[in-house]
Amino acid sequence: MAKVRLDVNSQPKNFVYEPETPVLHRNAITQVDASDPASAADGIPCDGFQYCDFDIQLTLGGTTPVLEVAPIFYDATADLWFKGESSFFSETGKYRLRSEVRGAIIFLKAIELTGTSPTMTLSAWAVLS
Repeated sequence: MAKVRLDVNSQPKNFVYEPETPVLHRNAITQVDASDPASAADGIPCDGFQYCDFDIQLTLGGTTPVLEVAPIFYDATADLWFKGESSFFSETGKYRLRSEVRGAIIFLKAIELTGTSPTMTLSAWAVLS
C-alpha cells in the first residue's frame, strides 16, 4: 500500500507541491546503460508524490554529441521497467528534467550517446514534489 501523507488535521493530502530534499540518484556515469536496472530497489520510490525532478549535471565531449535520457517506470505486476518520454542534450550544462510519476518507482536511464567520438559524464539528483 502506498504511503498516505496527512495534513495537520490528520486528513489525507492530495498531490501538492511539497518538495523533499534532493538526493543523489546517479553519480559520474560515463557510459549509456546497457540494460534496465536489475531491481526496483535501484529506482526512486515516489509514493505520495506527483513529480520527480532530476537535476542533471552533464559534461559532453567529442564532435556533435547528443545524449538521450529517459525516465523509466517500474511496474510491479509485470515486473518490468517501462520507458517514458526521452529528452535529448547536446551541450555541457546543468539541467532540470521533470517527470510525472504519480507515486511510481522511477529511474533515470541513459539511453543513447551519438556523435563523433562522443563522451559524457552524467550525475543526477532527484527531488520529489
